[in-house]
Amino acid sequence: MRDFFLFIQRYSHFFLFLILESVAFYAIYSFNNYHHAVLLNTSNNVNGYILTQRSNITKYFTLSEENEKLQQENNALRKQLLESYYIDKGDTIRNTDTTFRQKFTYIPGNVIQNSTDLVNNYITIDKGARHGIKKNMGVINPDGIVGIIVATSENFSIAMSVLNSKFKVTPKLKGNTSIGRLVWKNNSPYYATIEGINKFNILKKGDIVQTSQYSSLFPENVMIGTVSEVKPAPGGSFLEVKVKLSTNFTNLRSVYIINNLQKEEIETIEDQIINGN
Repeated sequence: MRDFFLFIQRYSHFFLFLILESVAFYAIYSFNNYHHAVLLNTSNNVNGYILTQRSNITKYFTLSEENEKLQQENNALRKQLLESYYIDKGDTIRNTDTTFRQKFTYIPGNVIQNSTDLVNNYITIDKGARHGIKKNMGVINPDGIVGIIVATSENFSIAMSVLNSKFKVTPKLKGNTSIGRLVWKNNSPYYATIEGINKFNILKKGDIVQTSQYSSLFPENVMIGTVSEVKPAPGGSFLEVKVKLSTNFTNLRSVYIINNLQKEEIETIEDQIINGN
């Protein structure tokens, strides 16, 4: 103990210098807006760079799995190509021809940060505003839905994961007209729940759950998962349907951000109705 105090005494001026230097930096950071902004921006860039490098290293060791997913994705895209288009029938009195017009475009990205064990999980993607990413764009991967963009910077974006208590989407069950709401109840990264389905609907384990036509963020028929359990919800009027998610959020790598080319037009006319114009 005596040696320790002698050490402190011997280097007291050096320790005093460190303390005063720390106080000075803290004062500059806390009370000077310019230095605060510079340090925050530098920190974000460094953090983004580190996350990107870590993601690249991890991705290197999963190349075989990624190649297999790309093959599956190409096959799926060939089968679902029409989902990105709509039929414009024009004037039905004078024109009986139909024309396919593109409704959705896709921006590829890579996940560099992802959480699955929080109440509200988010995903960091290495694409941002300069790549055309905006808030309220849907995010998918070759296996199914992933989330919704909630924030962007120039080079990065943040998506609200399906594994988030605030995430909501209207699903459909293949071959069934029932409509409910997909939610996540913070119980597992592999399962979500559909609420609000009438108890008189006949559902069974293994039924396919997909996105419906009621979403402007996702094309119709994007995979969500399969029914794993059906039981009465509290109150007895509705069913509670447990869904095994098709996307593996514990091993999320490549994603696609969806741009709905009709979204702004739809929102404009909806705002006109809401505002009484």
